[in-house]
Amino acid sequence: MNKSIWKKSANIFVCGLLGAAILVAGCGDNKTSAAVHDKPAAKTEQQLSAARNTPIVAAAKKVGPAVVGITNKAYVRDFFNRTQLMERGTGSGVIYDKDGYIATNNHVVEGASEIIVSLPDGRTVKGKVLGADAVTDLAVVKIDADNLNVATFGDSDTLQVGEPAIAIGNPLGLEFRGSVTAGVISALNRSIEVGERKFNLIQTDAAINPGNSGGALVNADGEVV
Repeated sequence: MNKSIWKKSANIFVCGLLGAAILVAGCGDNKTSAAVHDKPAAKTEQQLSAARNTPIVAAAKKVGPAVVGITNKAYVRDFFNRTQLMERGTGSGVIYDKDGYIATNNHVVEGASEIIVSLPDGRTVKGKVLGADAVTDLAVVKIDADNLNVATFGDSDTLQVGEPAIAIGNPLGLEFRGSVTAGVISALNRSIEVGERKFNLIQTDAAINPGNSGGALVNADGEVV
C-alpha cells in the first residue's frame, strides 16, 4: 500500500487450523479405555513452540481479519445487445475504521457500477466508492456493517531494509482469500515518475499476484505499512 494510505485516508492467516480432537469412548475393557484417555491433549495456539509461533504467524492473525475481498461489477452488453451486470474483476482491501472505511487500489474499483465487499466472516455487503486517485492508485470504499475488525497502520518511514514483510490478500480470486505470503523489505525509496509527479515506493520480495491489489503489506508488529 502507498505510504500510510493518504496518512490514514491521506494519514488513511496463518489460519490456525485447529484439528477437532475426536475422543472415542470405546466399549472395550478398562485397559483400552485408559490408553485412550492417557493420550496427550492436542496443542493449543498458546502451546505452540517459539519456533512455530513466529512474528509472521502473529501478524497474520492480527491483520488477516481486517482484509476483505472487493468485487468490481459493471454493466456490459452481451451478444444480443442486452445490458447485464457482470463481474469485471476482484481485488483486496483493508478495513481501517470501524465505521466501515476500507482502503484499496483505484484500479480495483475503477469503472465499477457496483462494488461487493466480501468480509472474512463470510458476509457480503455492497460498498460505495467515496474517493479515488488514479495517479497514486488509491481509493476509499465505505460499507455499512457492524462488528468489523480494523487493521492498525504503522509508519512506513521507519521501515528497515531486510525486516520481514507479510502480504495478505486474495490472489487469483476470492477462492484464495486471506492468503499470506512473506518476504523482506528489499529496498526503500525506489523512485518512479508518473507524469510530472515522482513517488518513492517500497520494494519487497513477498509474493504478490493479481488479486492481491489493495491488500495489506504488514510488518512483524502487525502494522500495515
